[in-house]
Amino acid sequence: MSATFIESTHGKIHLCYLGYRYYGKRKSQNRSKYWICVKCNATATSFANLSVVVRDEHTHLPDGTDKEVLEMRKNLKRKIIEESGPIDRIVEEAYHAIHAQPQSR
Repeated sequence: MSATFIESTHGKIHLCYLGYRYYGKRKSQNRSKYWICVKCNATATSFANLSVVVRDEHTHLPDGTDKEVLEMRKNLKRKIIEESGPIDRIVEEAYHAIHAQPQSR
């Protein structure tokens, strides 16, 4: 499985890998990047070819919905900034749209 990247609600790039999400800590000169899990202190290194080496054990289970929730939050934030109207209405519309989707379980 290859790594994917997503922008956080604060505009930072996060690494998503095997159901875990990491935030960037530092880059090295060989174009690799050091990441830390957003929920624990597990670390990973990503490389230019999108391969990832996880260095520590996580203290929690992977969360497949974590990436989806981040995408929804980012889209909701964008919509609130772009649209004029009450924030409560925009949030309520997003809530109803989520619950109107068929559950995939």
